[in-house]
Amino acid sequence: MRSRAVGYFRPGASWLHARNPLTKLLGLLWVLLAAFLLPPWALIGLAVGLVSAAWSAGLLGDLVRSLRIPALLFASILVVNAFFYPGAGERLIPIGPVGLSWDGIWFGVVSAGRIVVVFLAAVLFLFSTLPDDLLEGLVARGVNHRLAFVILSAVQLVPRLQTRAAAILDAQQARGLTVTGSLRTRVRAIVPLVGPIVLGSLIDVRERTFALEARAFGALPRRTAYRTVADPPTDRWLRAGLLFAIVAVFVLAFSGVLPR
Repeated sequence: MRSRAVGYFRPGASWLHARNPLTKLLGLLWVLLAAFLLPPWALIGLAVGLVSAAWSAGLLGDLVRSLRIPALLFASILVVNAFFYPGAGERLIPIGPVGLSWDGIWFGVVSAGRIVVVFLAAVLFLFSTLPDDLLEGLVARGVNHRLAFVILSAVQLVPRLQTRAAAILDAQQARGLTVTGSLRTRVRAIVPLVGPIVLGSLIDVRERTFALEARAFGALPRRTAYRTVADPPTDRWLRAGLLFAIVAVFVLAFSGVLPR
C-alpha cells in the first residue's frame, strides 16, 4: 500500500490516480495544445476543468501551493508585456519610450494564462502519477527503453536534487555553516552547496548506470516486469476520445471557425 510521497507523486485512491499513466500523458498533451492553439477565452474553461479535477482527486491544496514556485515568472510576464509590448497603441501611463498600455496588459494576461494552465496540468499529472508506473506504461506500449528512462529521469530530476540539497544543507549546518540571516549570508551559503550537489549528481548517475547494467536494462528478448500497470477499458475509451479531441483542436485552430 502506498503511504508516502515519491518525488512529486501524492498517494491517493481517486479516479485520477487510478487512470493509466498514458491516458494522463495524452490528456496533458491535449491541454498543452488547447492552451496555445485555441482562443484566449478557452483558457477559462481549461483552468476551471483542471481545478475541478484537482478538487475531486483531493489534490487542490497541493496544486494551489505549487503556484508559489512560478509566481515570480507569471508576474514578470505581466509586467514586461504591460510596459514593453512592441507596437502598443495608446499608452495609459507613458514613461519615455515605453509605458503601460491596454494592448500590453491583454497580451501579458493571455500569455501568463496559457503558461498557468499548462503548469497546472503538468503539476496535476506529476501529483497523480507514480514515476515507476509511467516507465512501465511507456515500455509496455513499445516505447524505446532508453527514451522511457530519459523521461523518467526528467520527471525525477528536481525532486532528487531537492532531496540531495536538503541533506547537504543539514550536513553543512551540523558543521557550523550559517544559512539564515541577511541576504548576503544566504547567498554565501549557496557556494558550499554547489560543489557537493554537482559531484553528488555525477556519482549518482554513475551508480544508476551500473545498477541498470547489472539488471540487464534493455536486454533482448523482452523481459517480464515485476509490476503491472492497470489499463481498464475505461482508459482505452478515454485515450480514443483524447486522440479525437487533439485532432479537433487542430481543426478548430486552423479552420478559422472559432473567433479569436
